[in-house]
Amino acid sequence: MIPELFDYLKKARKLGLRASINSNGLLFNEDNLKFLKDYDIYLYISIDGATKEAYEKIRGLGNYKLLLSKLKLLEKYNLKFSILFTLSSINFSEAQKMVSFAQKNGAETLCLIPVIPSGQAKKTGIWIDSSLVIKGMEKVAEEAEKLNYKIYALDCPFLKIFPLSNYLIIEACPSFEMIDISPAGDILICDVLDVPLAEIRTKSLKEALNDLNNHPFYQKLKERTKVCSGCPEIDFCRAGCYARSYLCLGDISKPDPFCPRASNFR
Repeated sequence: MIPELFDYLKKARKLGLRASINSNGLLFNEDNLKFLKDYDIYLYISIDGATKEAYEKIRGLGNYKLLLSKLKLLEKYNLKFSILFTLSSINFSEAQKMVSFAQKNGAETLCLIPVIPSGQAKKTGIWIDSSLVIKGMEKVAEEAEKLNYKIYALDCPFLKIFPLSNYLIIEACPSFEMIDISPAGDILICDVLDVPLAEIRTKSLKEALNDLNNHPFYQKLKERTKVCSGCPEIDFCRAGCYARSYLCLGDISKPDPFCPRASNFR
């Protein structure tokens, strides 16, 4: 879809940067996988279900067999990859099965992320609430423990308050350690909320980052942790996902509405 992608990857690697791509994997072939291997590009493969029925409900009839053939091709080139599984109301029952599926098919890790109530996900109602996120992650943690397999949970730092498996690694929101740049050259508040806070079309990256740090909205985000003062996980969680706060509560300064400890804000 982006003809210049390979040029971007080449340049990134020549500059000494790490590079990765997200893909559903269905268009992989001998040529592009050889390129990815030669340039040491890490892969994240989006897979929506461990079974044929669940996968094809989202990705289309006939594509499950195609997916399995592409995973075999990855094995042939010994490419390192992780599987991304987006937890929704459509595939919630598949979460536990995805652990053994990922391990069996050679993925280094399985990364789970709950659907954010945004855009089409909100219109169609495929997003899930916090009770199902917690229930799903508990089942995944049990399976990970059985198989001694590492799982990453993304966009739900509030899970840190639960005594889950050591094999289930809860990731903090990376928004203050990285930036999201849109195709138009805007630095966005995050990749879910398309709110531009700075731009690199007419300014250098250094100038844009200075604008970002001084933006009132960004300052408000950095002070957001005050609403959760007293919580032992505040330094890690930082009041949780602010995109959910904005989308569900209409106020980015409030704590993540999915967190059980912040239930009075729902």
